[in-house]
Amino acid sequence: MEVNSYENLPGLRSIFDESAEKKKDNETLGQNEFLQLMTTQLANQDPLAPMENGEFMGQIAQFGTVNGVNELLTSFQDLSTNLQSSQALQASNIIGRQVLVNHNQGYLPESGSLLGAVELESSSSDVAVNVLDDSGELLARVDLGAQQSGVVPFSWDGTMIDGQRASNGRYRIEVEAVYGDTTESITPQVVDQVRSLTLGGVGREMLVELENLGTVSFNQVNQIQ
Repeated sequence: MEVNSYENLPGLRSIFDESAEKKKDNETLGQNEFLQLMTTQLANQDPLAPMENGEFMGQIAQFGTVNGVNELLTSFQDLSTNLQSSQALQASNIIGRQVLVNHNQGYLPESGSLLGAVELESSSSDVAVNVLDDSGELLARVDLGAQQSGVVPFSWDGTMIDGQRASNGRYRIEVEAVYGDTTESITPQVVDQVRSLTLGGVGREMLVELENLGTVSFNQVNQIQ
């Protein structure tokens, strides 16, 4: 007696065809479909070689495990969404405020100074901020001298080496710190104003659009002023 192929069992074939049709709309197998398949399988099994209890319970346990994992993933997604909404609500308070962000460029306003800071992990005998144009030419140098560890602020009033004032705009910033006989390059932090926020969705980071320096990751924001 041939019972291994579901084509010979109209009831089982109907269930499979129905499940295949539903799969086009939803790639998951629901509990009702699983129970229907299980019932049809039991009703049409070979009486000379029935499904063993262990095998039957194994299939039930497998379905229960998958179903439990799906419910757990759904709960984590809901939690992530709620946390992101809470974070977005809190972060919205920084719109219009000035922030200190990790960036290799700073903005010189038409009147005023380019503001920033450098974070030193340990004391340095000499710290200097170099201002360069797009081609890499040195325009100005701000000497901060010896500094203790921590966040050290700096400002550039726009005065170039030749004594003239630079035009407003973005300039490349490089920071050098001397530790003994070694000179290290340190990532600068610059000040700019927040224009807007962009939610990245579940599992993706929030983006901050700055007034003059473009878009940066929310993780680049070190201080809100």
